Amino acid sequence: MQEKITRRAAIAGALAGTAVIVLHKPGVLAQQATPSAEAMPSMFPGYPVLDITLTDDAISVGSTTIPTGNVVLHVINNGSTGNSAGLIGPGEGQTMDELKAAAATPVPDDEFPPFLYGATLLGGPGEIEPGKTGEALVTVTAGEWAVMVEGNQPPVFVTAADSPDSNTTDPTAQLEVTVGDFYFKGFDNVPAGPAIWKVTNEGKQPHMIAVSQVPDGTTFDQIMATVQYMGTGTPVPGTLEEGDFGPANAGLLLLTTGKSCWVTADLEDGTYVALCFVTDPATHQPHIMEGMVNLFTVGSVATPTS
Repeated sequence: MQEKITRRAAIAGALAGTAVIVLHKPGVLAQQATPSAEAMPSMFPGYPVLDITLTDDAISVGSTTIPTGNVVLHVINNGSTGNSAGLIGPGEGQTMDELKAAAATPVPDDEFPPFLYGATLLGGPGEIEPGKTGEALVTVTAGEWAVMVEGNQPPVFVTAADSPDSNTTDPTAQLEVTVGDFYFKGFDNVPAGPAIWKVTNEGKQPHMIAVSQVPDGTTFDQIMATVQYMGTGTPVPGTLEEGDFGPANAGLLLLTTGKSCWVTADLEDGTYVALCFVTDPATHQPHIMEGMVNLFTVGSVATPTS
């Protein structure tokens, strides 16, 4: 369990490294557009699509221009490890040059980079396994944006502009989830099978959703006890082991306050846990340590206390 949680907790550090490497070098990879990612049935038909292909070394996009409004991020992971992609842009009152300058300040790999608290993070799909695809719908305003990932691949810059292809109609969601400081709301009636989740951040800090399947009958106390020992690596009797945490086809990359992102999920009947690993700048603790943990069930299994 320790390896799995600490790897996910390192997402923030990986994002920082990505931005530090390239955000101050505009235009890098912009000319290296790739053909559209392999076709997959989309749960967001009728919306403009930005195809994003990930390898172990690079990000490539189907176009470096996108329309404003709702845009589908269609991400295919051709790398050897789990990864995902989302859009980052300047925060309120900030320019892209100022964001690049802030991102150029190095931070330790295990720290959440300060510039991400002030940037605009539009979200993206949760972790995508190698050889798989994922998608999310984000709402984009006019201006320059960077595609950034969980790994160390340099970002690619794209420009959003008003277009006849702009679509401002929101999709229908089967589940509405709210993230805040420091809680989840909305995991009461999670549908099984393919579904769209609308996730809205009503907190003051960025948040993410990492979802793992856990054994049926797992309790909230077991999850919290497991989280408590993750930093020491010394298991406590009754807690979960790494092998007890299975993959789940759901999740959300970083999302800024006041923003919504629509992500896809495809969950089987079972028990799941949702976690946030962003660090609180006031306490320097990951949000999971401040209670941002939600145990929920899908389908016919008994509902545990969340």
